[in-house]
Amino acid sequence: MPSMAGFAHAQTVSDDQAQPSATDNGDTIVITAEEIRAMQAHKMADVLNHVPGVTAGDSSVGIHGVYKVKVFVDGRPINDPTSSHGAVNWELVSPAEVERIEVLRGKGGLRYGQDASGGVILITTQRATRLTGNVKVYGGNYGTGYGYANLQMSAGRWSAGVSGGFETTDGYKTNNDKERWQSGAKVGYAIDPGRHLSLSVDHLEDERGSSGLPDYPTPHARKSSDNTNLSLRASWDPVTSTTFFNEGQNHNTDRSRGIDQRLRVSEWGEDLSVTKATGKWGELNTGAAFRLSRASGTNFDDQQEQTGSLFAAQTLHLFDRRLTLTAGLRGNVNSAFDDAVNPEVKLTYKKTPWRLSAVYSRTDNTPSFYQRYNQTSSTRPNPDLNMETADNYSLSLFVEPHARLSGSISLFYNRLADRITYVTGEDGIGQYRNFGLVTYTGGDLAVAWKAHDTLKIKGSYTYMEAVNEEVDRWLPAKARHTIHLDVYWKPTRPVSIVLTNKYVSKVYRNTANTKTVPEYMLTDLRAEYAFGRFSLFTEIENLFDKTYYYADACWRRRCVGWWG
Repeated sequence: MPSMAGFAHAQTVSDDQAQPSATDNGDTIVITAEEIRAMQAHKMADVLNHVPGVTAGDSSVGIHGVYKVKVFVDGRPINDPTSSHGAVNWELVSPAEVERIEVLRGKGGLRYGQDASGGVILITTQRATRLTGNVKVYGGNYGTGYGYANLQMSAGRWSAGVSGGFETTDGYKTNNDKERWQSGAKVGYAIDPGRHLSLSVDHLEDERGSSGLPDYPTPHARKSSDNTNLSLRASWDPVTSTTFFNEGQNHNTDRSRGIDQRLRVSEWGEDLSVTKATGKWGELNTGAAFRLSRASGTNFDDQQEQTGSLFAAQTLHLFDRRLTLTAGLRGNVNSAFDDAVNPEVKLTYKKTPWRLSAVYSRTDNTPSFYQRYNQTSSTRPNPDLNMETADNYSLSLFVEPHARLSGSISLFYNRLADRITYVTGEDGIGQYRNFGLVTYTGGDLAVAWKAHDTLKIKGSYTYMEAVNEEVDRWLPAKARHTIHLDVYWKPTRPVSIVLTNKYVSKVYRNTANTKTVPEYMLTDLRAEYAFGRFSLFTEIENLFDKTYYYADACWRRRCVGWWG
């Protein structure tokens, strides 16, 4: 049976839904709150999977096949410090709270630092101007239940908000259950539009089973995690400061294999930036950052590392602002790795109705504590891992010939040296190693057409060649073709329907390219009926009940496999 869920939604403020048409500037895509509401998305992964070249899961996000993507909410990072490849704590933000999302594809390391070879995602939440809030609950098959509520208010210069939620499911197979709890609070004080302070705290607890691969089930493997996120943000035009503290704890057990492993990672950081106009032609953006990271675990001694960074970028607007050039450098000093200098250059020419952009950037990815020190029954630690170095090139064209029609095409070439790869030895025990040169080459094509005031159609196609250049073989779990087709229909004012379709071509299961997983196509249906301050909505995931192996990340419930 397909995964079906019934929903009920109540909120204190009701807005008309707009047809989505994310602003696509080629290398940067902007999604607004109105567009998110039109998508009827209930998770951040559902929002981001509408973006060409982006693949998001319950705790992951990749851009053009690369999963080193930095994600910020109101300036604070929400990547999980205990993960192996930069997983994201999506539960810390709900689509209902989001004002704006910027997706920087293949760039952003200049401003936001290391571990951003795939790109950067910037999420800005809504600021309360009055008493607002919403409550959302739903239930579905496989014992699925979900609840979320938030409340925001303002009084004079002060604003405050609280949120909380839970999610539970028995899962569709053995040891596939999950239970999650989330809570958060924030308070802000605004002196004027250019000067304000905000303090936020979030906490997340997660308990779940790990069923393993179909051929290698792990019916007794369990994982519990605990994440805390604190942030103090101050803007005093033209200076912005973000001070944050992230801490994550993981506990993995498997009584059948005698596994009882704990990992704890904390990170304290400070980001400081200054933007200053440099005459009529442009502006100068400078800044500094500092990170102090600590890790402890069952099988290794306590570790501590520091990173310091300085960056500067100059933007020039020429020829009546039709031509924009941005160029800058970022210097990184690492206590555990080699120091590095990373450049970024962007050239944009715009003339109605089109915009052309060319970008080059270099970013370093540092190996995680998990990859270097964590030890299990199937993995050895490798404290000698080095950084990856990514050189990204892109060329993008955005065209809007008519108010109802827009499109874009982008070409990309990403070159990743000293790639960190999980390699299994002859004894069946694996280890993370720096291994060779990998390239990602391809392009995105996207079209948005408002066929009628009640109907909008969006389509995108991504072609990608992901090759291990050392052995001239295709990378596992990287699809050559990915197609999205989304239909948004609002036949009457209270009713809206969203139909999403995704096609993924076959992928290789192993590095030798001898085993493949077949292509698949998924269809989801969402519908909502709004009345006053309330709405009823329903969702059918995997409408045609397809059982499939997924590539890269699981963003739908009925998927049965993963390869690193």
